Amino acid sequence: MKYYFNGVSLQNKRSSNMDSLLLKSRAIGAAKAMLAVVCDGVGSLVDGGFASGVAARSLSHWFSNISTISHIGLGMRDEILSINSHIVAQAAKMNLDTATTLTALLLVEDSYYIAHIGDSRIYCYSNDDLSILTSDDISSSGKLTGYIGKTHDVFLQYFEGFAIDKTFLICSDGLYNRMSTDILIEKMQSWKERSSNEQIDFLSSYVIERGETDNISLALVCLES
Repeated sequence: MKYYFNGVSLQNKRSSNMDSLLLKSRAIGAAKAMLAVVCDGVGSLVDGGFASGVAARSLSHWFSNISTISHIGLGMRDEILSINSHIVAQAAKMNLDTATTLTALLLVEDSYYIAHIGDSRIYCYSNDDLSILTSDDISSSGKLTGYIGKTHDVFLQYFEGFAIDKTFLICSDGLYNRMSTDILIEKMQSWKERSSNEQIDFLSSYVIERGETDNISLALVCLES
């Protein structure tokens, strides 16, 4: 098995720097593991970038120091809940108005684990089919209803699955709001390690040329047998 992964986080000149992107791989014992995380600070809150940055750095620390793959997906979920409590406490102490969405994809050997809250997304391309593995936490009026860092009472979506020969796209709403599904399928279908920079540049440029003004974060991940 081999992981291919690459990503980018772009700050739009018209937006504050609210996004954080984490891409990391390592061996945990004899197992191969890879973690991809997109955090998008809530733009309506003046300190949204604080929660985004703390969440990404904290998950990076957790991933670097975990010593076993036993129940690792649930361990990631519990760690995110702990990070939420930490951000809430720090924000209260520092008098910050902050919160962030968080979408995490963890690959360990031939399995994937997803923890998600907010309106970033994970797409999966496999067997000529494109699906969205996460659900947007958005009200009928279009208001964001899911995030961490604002309250102790949060609900994380959590999923597990088989990862071999699947391509995943983890992205903020800055990418998918103006993205063509046909373009997304084409780029995910043809993505390989050797063309990763080209594909990622194309996807981000595509939405910017169509008027996207939000920050854009995305990562492409593939596990091949």
